[in-house]
Amino acid sequence: MKKLYIDASLPFRWGPHPPVGIPRVETALVRQALRWNSSPIGFFVVDAQGRGRMLGEAELRYLRRLVEGQLPQVACEEDSPYLARLWKVLSVMRDAPFDFGREFDRVAAVFVSGSEKRRGLKFHLSKTAIRVFKIAKSCLRPKGAETKDPLKDENAMCFLSSASVHEIAARKLTGNVGCGIFTIMHDLIPIDFPQFVGPHHARGFVRNTAWQLENSHLLVCVSKYTADRVRCHASASNPDRVPEVAVASPGAFLKEGVADRRRGSRRQGQGRKFVLYCSTIEIRKNHILLLKVWRRLLPLLGDRLPTLVFCGRWGWMYDELVAFMDANPELREHVEFRSNLSDRQLAELYRDAEFSVYPSAVEGWGLGAAECLDFGLPVLISDAPSLTEATQGLMPTLPARDVEAWCAAVAKACTDPDWLAELRETIASRYRPIRERDFFAAIVGHVTALGSGAPGREARRPQRPAPGASSRRGEAAAERAAFRRAEL
Repeated sequence: MKKLYIDASLPFRWGPHPPVGIPRVETALVRQALRWNSSPIGFFVVDAQGRGRMLGEAELRYLRRLVEGQLPQVACEEDSPYLARLWKVLSVMRDAPFDFGREFDRVAAVFVSGSEKRRGLKFHLSKTAIRVFKIAKSCLRPKGAETKDPLKDENAMCFLSSASVHEIAARKLTGNVGCGIFTIMHDLIPIDFPQFVGPHHARGFVRNTAWQLENSHLLVCVSKYTADRVRCHASASNPDRVPEVAVASPGAFLKEGVADRRRGSRRQGQGRKFVLYCSTIEIRKNHILLLKVWRRLLPLLGDRLPTLVFCGRWGWMYDELVAFMDANPELREHVEFRSNLSDRQLAELYRDAEFSVYPSAVEGWGLGAAECLDFGLPVLISDAPSLTEATQGLMPTLPARDVEAWCAAVAKACTDPDWLAELRETIASRYRPIRERDFFAAIVGHVTALGSGAPGREARRPQRPAPGASSRRGEAAAERAAFRRAEL
């Protein structure tokens, strides 16, 4: 097997605040690579010119502490004055041996200002102060010594993070790459369902995906559903150059990470009962359906209807949700929004919730649904195929657009404790968690399977689509058409 190198750019740019979604998966990959003892692994980052740079010893020590959650984090652990929060952020930035990315700036500004929706004068002033400090620190930092660029090593296999793929594809810097490349494909949602993302993000995603298909030798997909979509898209885009496609399901990782830091796992069971939906607050996640369900059930169930807790960062295209809340003020006492939580706080929500809901319209994997089962929490899921994968076919599945079906299922969960007990028992007896090490071992296995003679930059021989791919392509097209005809 060729020498394996792992790109740590994403956790470095994300910085010391709790990772979510794609950053959580790729941070887990880096963490397990650092713990891996079976074979030597090198670590590098990619700069703005698309060049790889090996990490020095001090950077590696910082990276270990970062991915193990051992650094002070920018998260709402306690109430503190504005200046104290700002000082904490600037101290975190000062102690880092590199510059964090723009998402850190935004999350840190939310932490400092308390503006969860990333709006308002206080938020923008905080973000400006953080970026001015970053620029000043960057100007004062001494220039690092030249190091080996693993991307130019023809005898290397390099994992490229989603952050670096974006950097290289956006600047058309492919000429810097001479090694074998593998990447993680989390989904094709902006291509298959562009109505769920902003136009700018969709254009960038199309460009990045085209780069991955053209330059990667292995695409590791997070679910069978995503792998099927990637194979179909690759075959349709360029049948003469179809990379190897494999699956390594990422599990959830939150509970395992919190346990590593010696947190308790006992359910508290205190306070008012609540139902949890943990996801980014954006149009694709279908929060509006749950608001409609709670509005209908409130006069029917009264005090038996638990509080609905939306836990996640505010994303994009959520105006309909805000308008619905404004038009139905009676929901304000029954719906809570929680953002910028630490992993410990999020774990406590999973442990204390009565049950969870996950009505997302479409997913690449469904990290939040898998997290529920990791904590033994029953979850009602939509009929998005990957959610069934993530919950191993164990949880009740409902059509993503069927308000009546969701009303019936939520009402049953609220009034039938025996049903919830049966679902908890199903999880306890049949659910099989996917551990971080197993996820990373699966990826290493796929890379090893390419063989010691892994191809260089030349195009691979085209592959036949997976059995049934043509029918799946038709099913996916029909699914997309149905979603576009429907209103959220």
